Amino acid sequence: MENYILLKESKELQELSKQLGFTRTLFLDKDFVLIKAISKKDLLKKINQAKRKITIFKAESEELLRFALEKSPVNIVYGMETINYKDSVHFVRGGLDQIMCRIAKDKGKTIAFSFSELLKSRNRGQLIARIKLNIKLCKKYKVKTVFTNFSSKKMEMRSAKDLKSFWTFLNKN
Repeated sequence: MENYILLKESKELQELSKQLGFTRTLFLDKDFVLIKAISKKDLLKKINQAKRKITIFKAESEELLRFALEKSPVNIVYGMETINYKDSVHFVRGGLDQIMCRIAKDKGKTIAFSFSELLKSRNRGQLIARIKLNIKLCKKYKVKTVFTNFSSKKMEMRSAKDLKSFWTFLNKN
């Protein structure tokens, strides 16, 4: 299992990740680039500066999410659960829909889910419901998914076993 960490590489974090049971640890700026953009031009500019590293896009709006999936060379997209502030009265607004899932499948994109966002969230129940909906859509349309730490602090890291068991909980319908 891979561990994506939003910190600079250090021997201490590398060792901790191995002790927690991860086979591979990827660090910010060394192995991948995290992109946050406010416009399509800004997104494309930041992707061009990435220089062949894995590009991970944190979605800020549904329009940018669709653009990133459809027309940009982004590898992984995450954070779509936090795009909408409120759910509808009749359904959960997870940020993904069947059209975006089809686009992600056709373009070979990966949808990622962050355990760190769950730790930091004030509305965990709402976030879990949105993640469950997105996982259900990704399963239905056979989109590649990743569930990882995305921790920005050392103390946010959880073991591979913990993540696997929580992933199993999220996958149950």
